[in-house]
Amino acid sequence: MSSWRNQQSRPAHRGRGRAAPRGPQPSGPPKKQIQMEHIASVSRSSGIEKDGDTLKDWKVQEEYRVFLQGKVDDVLNKYPRRATESEKETNQRINAQENVLILFRKLREGISATRRCDSFALEVYETSLYLAAAFESPKQSTSIIPHLVPSLYVSSPAPHDNLLASVVISLLHHLVVAYPSQSSFRQHFASIPSGLIPRNSAASKWIVSLAKSLRTQNYAAFELSTRPSSISRLFEGFNDLSSALKSMSISSGEGGSLSRQALSGLVHSLRSKARETTWEIIRSAYREVSCTNEETQTWLGSSLCLQSVVPYGRGIGAEDWLEQQSMHGHTRHKDGVVGRWIIYKAR
Repeated sequence: MSSWRNQQSRPAHRGRGRAAPRGPQPSGPPKKQIQMEHIASVSRSSGIEKDGDTLKDWKVQEEYRVFLQGKVDDVLNKYPRRATESEKETNQRINAQENVLILFRKLREGISATRRCDSFALEVYETSLYLAAAFESPKQSTSIIPHLVPSLYVSSPAPHDNLLASVVISLLHHLVVAYPSQSSFRQHFASIPSGLIPRNSAASKWIVSLAKSLRTQNYAAFELSTRPSSISRLFEGFNDLSSALKSMSISSGEGGSLSRQALSGLVHSLRSKARETTWEIIRSAYREVSCTNEETQTWLGSSLCLQSVVPYGRGIGAEDWLEQQSMHGHTRHKDGVVGRWIIYKAR
């Protein structure tokens, strides 16, 4: 871990010939924190606003990154995403997450303005991508990826401990945001030098196979390759990727790594999109299904990716899914037959 992340605030210099103020001092955040809270954005100030160039200073950038880590830890600890969130809790979480992403964007603007390409810049862009993906902010991810993959990995000095994690996350992002189209995925993959992700590596083969299963509508293969157990086995086989997925842990040690949260969130989104497509296919192909035998339940559960891959998601059984679809007018119980469902074709 870079030493800048562990910087401690230095005691304020005490001027000569001036007595310490007497009486109670006003409460509130320290002066330095207030300055960090309101530091000017490079893009908005354009050098005109007072202190508009502050974030072009490399030392200030590093101090600001330390300040942002407190914001990240606060959001991840105070607003963990849960399956039982109320609407109010969801809005509070999203607002807090968006604020953190905006602050990281402000820091990236300062880095970009100074054309900084060292390990610090790389870490900021990596963390920005992982947070954007974990917080389900595709617009932020879309703006970050071109600067990171492959650009910063090519221009910044080694080591690149998080390289494979970032590459896989960036490729998954393109599969999710453009679904079902894969043109942007193919263009992005082609732009990544083979030295960054060898085409015969397990990670490369996995993402290519994943894209193919979606393209050919082989949803059984897609579901199998996106199970948590399958992904874990893939990462355990590669020490560098395994290390990358563990290196961005939040300070409390809870919730796993940011990169793993980002990866799981993207896989969850992709499974949700695939589920919608598969359900349309099933509705077009079948008039009835029976959930009285385990084989049919397993087939439906697998085809529809009903198992959750994220802690804030809820796995659901096949019959419960069909029950939910009845509320949308897609299914109904067949009268007098236990476990048998009539499926209405998509219009």
